[in-house]
Amino acid sequence: MPSSTDVRLKLDNVLVATDFSSASKLAMSYALSIARRHGSKLLITHVVNSQSERTIMDGWRAGQAEVTEHFVRNRLDGIDHELLVRSGEVWPVLAEMISERGVDLVVIGTRGRTGVRKMVLGSVAETIFRRCPCPVLTAGPNISGQDPRLGPERILAPTGFAPQSLRAVQYAVALARDLHSSLALLHVVTDVGESATAAGRKERQARLRALVPDNIDLISPPHFFVEFGSVSEKILSTASNWNANLIVLGLRHVDESARGENTWAKAYDIVRRAICPVMTIRLLK
Repeated sequence: MPSSTDVRLKLDNVLVATDFSSASKLAMSYALSIARRHGSKLLITHVVNSQSERTIMDGWRAGQAEVTEHFVRNRLDGIDHELLVRSGEVWPVLAEMISERGVDLVVIGTRGRTGVRKMVLGSVAETIFRRCPCPVLTAGPNISGQDPRLGPERILAPTGFAPQSLRAVQYAVALARDLHSSLALLHVVTDVGESATAAGRKERQARLRALVPDNIDLISPPHFFVEFGSVSEKILSTASNWNANLIVLGLRHVDESARGENTWAKAYDIVRRAICPVMTIRLLK
């Protein structure tokens, strides 16, 4: 794997998927902020699950109304953007767009009203988590006290030292460098025993420190947290206590024949309950 100093953020094309709900409007706010900060082209995308010409036209009108609203509020000034309305199943349509347009980041919102078990059984968000080849930024329903215009000033990257979380740490370090953000790495120990000693905590903090190159230019020294207990609970509590603006999670590749419900349920549980947006980065084969 490349080191964090080798990782260069490429955010030329950002796709925000919207159904014009309140959750999507929040996602749109974050997408606008990202596009402005990075000079990205913003693809405002609405997928209509119908072949009806009337339904498609209704989608166009709703999309144009939203774009006009952002223009009136000066939110789109200086941002290259395009409204895309397509018909079909949401994920196949998005997957085609991601490939054709060279999308570097997908931004979505979720209401989070269904329980984790229901969410894992075939929702659009779960499919995007599993299959999107680029990072996904999800704005969940419990975001509070966050101003999307400020960008991620405090980035939290949890890691269990598995390949997928190490890749996410690399991305988080590069993001903190490029955006001049504060950075914290978190390791959660679930098997409490000898590792709960002061020596065990110190050893894991040293492993975390080794993930941040000495020569990387960060705005401030990174923080290194070692916590004991439930992974989800400790990620959420640390994000809250440290006032994180963004959580960066690594997700492992899962074959369709091995769904790995527990992994994805935990990821969605964090998205659903987090006080800030969550960026998920899937480790490809």
